[in-house]
Amino acid sequence: MLRFGRQGWSVYLASSVVVMLACFLAPWEPVKTVLSGLLGVSATVASVVGVARHRPAVRWPWYVMAIGWLLFATGDVVYWVQSSVLGRDVFPSIADAFYLGSYPLLVAGLLGLVRARRPGKDRPGLLDALVLSTGAAMLSWVFLMEPYVHASDLDLVGRVVSLAYPVADLLLLAVLVRLTTGRGDQPPAFRLFVAAIGAMLVGDVVYGLLELTIGYSAGDWIDAAWMLMYAFAGAAALHPTMADMSRLSPPVAEGPIGVRRLIALALASLMAPAALIIEWLRGTPIDIPVIVSGCVILFLLVIARLHGLVVLLTDTLRATEEQATTDQLTGLANRRRFQACWQQSLTGEVGPTALLYIDLDGFKPVNDKLGHDAGDVVLLGVADRLRGLVRAGDVVARLGGDEFAIILPWTDDTTAGAIAGRIVQELAQPFELSGRAVYIGASIGVITAARGDNPNAQLRRADTAMYAAKNAGRGRVHHG
Repeated sequence: MLRFGRQGWSVYLASSVVVMLACFLAPWEPVKTVLSGLLGVSATVASVVGVARHRPAVRWPWYVMAIGWLLFATGDVVYWVQSSVLGRDVFPSIADAFYLGSYPLLVAGLLGLVRARRPGKDRPGLLDALVLSTGAAMLSWVFLMEPYVHASDLDLVGRVVSLAYPVADLLLLAVLVRLTTGRGDQPPAFRLFVAAIGAMLVGDVVYGLLELTIGYSAGDWIDAAWMLMYAFAGAAALHPTMADMSRLSPPVAEGPIGVRRLIALALASLMAPAALIIEWLRGTPIDIPVIVSGCVILFLLVIARLHGLVVLLTDTLRATEEQATTDQLTGLANRRRFQACWQQSLTGEVGPTALLYIDLDGFKPVNDKLGHDAGDVVLLGVADRLRGLVRAGDVVARLGGDEFAIILPWTDDTTAGAIAGRIVQELAQPFELSGRAVYIGASIGVITAARGDNPNAQLRRADTAMYAAKNAGRGRVHHG
């Protein structure tokens, strides 16, 4: 059934379909048993061969799941032999031990793939998986678990084994949802693998419902689900993109919830009240502790998810606002933020407020002779020096080009002039640029405004004072 080559997975899948048809068409039960067993064993062999050929970065999950497929296939063979060949319908039996033994291995393998793809924390993906799994658990309780709890024809061991299947399916579903909701590549091998686990879960659920209603016997149509499970699992392991499933996904910031995931989360959140309504319509005793527990768990999970979204939205808005109000080169406040702060200073409870309007002297020759990259280095140096000369509550802004401004709350004219003088002295010191000293200077206009003054008029006054300083010889401070 196995064939080496890039298209070996498709050959394996097609051969598996042929074996499935033969299982349903063969008139002899021993032949069906052998074919079913071979199909299960082939999934194990395909997993080992796939690891050897494609060499994924993390291999142990595939080996663990290969053993899981082998145990499940062994359970199939034992069940077919005892029910179809020997005519003994025993429950629980040794076949159940093999079946149930496969689930922990498959869960462990899935967890290994999840950790390989996303070793860091992915809180949103984990919460989404828990919400969806909890919703599924509510339905599973109503249709699969509760009937076994109250079944009078089962002893304690039979009830425990019967409940173990839906519990194992829920664990498998939880990890599968975690895998599919997490970040990372989803190549064809990924989709084949998800289809394999999905077919297994569908088969288990339908089998449980059949056992509780009309009954199940070996060879029923639902066996096709488990045969597809083997086929998809083997094809996934043989597919050339199998190694991409365990590739480390790059860190990506959390984004918005997609429409399909949002709908799934909404439906899962409604499963607790839905279970209550179903029990009421069926006239069965309402399991208040179970329903209440489900509601509480879903409520807490949804609140935790909403909290994450609120934090994400807050951080996004903060980052957007910062980008919109920050000069990209220097990291200082830009003109937009400066205008808002200046207007707020004169309309709030702050006063008096001084304003330093700064224009660099000799900066244009630096740009013309040394290039804009050199000019950017000088502007960065100017920004660093200005930050070092002001207080924590002062606002330093780059208005554009080589113009800067500093808002000094609760500052009188004398103090503002002293600060401006230190700035002139500091900016007169040379800037190191590729091993050479570059000299510039600064002309500063200084004004002091009172609360209630017109912001635009005071800004024009500061601009006029700056030009007066520049016309007086540059490298000077002029009070407006």
